[in-house]
Amino acid sequence: MKLRKSITYSITALALSVVSLTATAAMVMQMGMGDLVVNADKVFRGTVLTKEPGTVVSGGGELSTVIYTIRVDDAIKGDFGPDGKAVTLTMLGNMKVDANNGNMKRLFSLNINPDLRVGSDYVLFTTAPSAGGLSTTVGLDQGLFHIFNNADGNEATANGLGNQGIFGGPVSYEELKAAIYDELN
Repeated sequence: MKLRKSITYSITALALSVVSLTATAAMVMQMGMGDLVVNADKVFRGTVLTKEPGTVVSGGGELSTVIYTIRVDDAIKGDFGPDGKAVTLTMLGNMKVDANNGNMKRLFSLNINPDLRVGSDYVLFTTAPSAGGLSTTVGLDQGLFHIFNNADGNEATANGLGNQGIFGGPVSYEELKAAIYDELN
């Protein structure tokens, strides 16, 4: 009976520590506009043209990636190459749907990067590609502003935090762009 209790406590402690580690690893510091601009290699408005699976070799293994081709509609910061018309963004991620493994549950996944939708418009603050070619949006969802029509039918932008800590709510693209340029000057 004591052995059974000891095993139960050990398993519970292990499960709690894994959940705690996962939650800690997933935490991201909240950033203001200045932080987003300073940490971005590129800032631009774009439309996602394609989304394809890929892989990158790292640490002796192969990691799944998602490769986006994004048309650059308005280049704000960074080098967009000679034609400046499109950006390829390779993010760590997986496009495959997890197979059903009965009652087994995955405790965590490496799919922490934002999921961009083909045909959608965004303002992206992207990091410089790593040595392995991987990039993401600065502050994850904080550096990814969705462009949408608000209740009045006017174009608006909001990041994954609803612009919390920056504007306090959705703003027009022109307001967002003006705030970016204020930080660049």
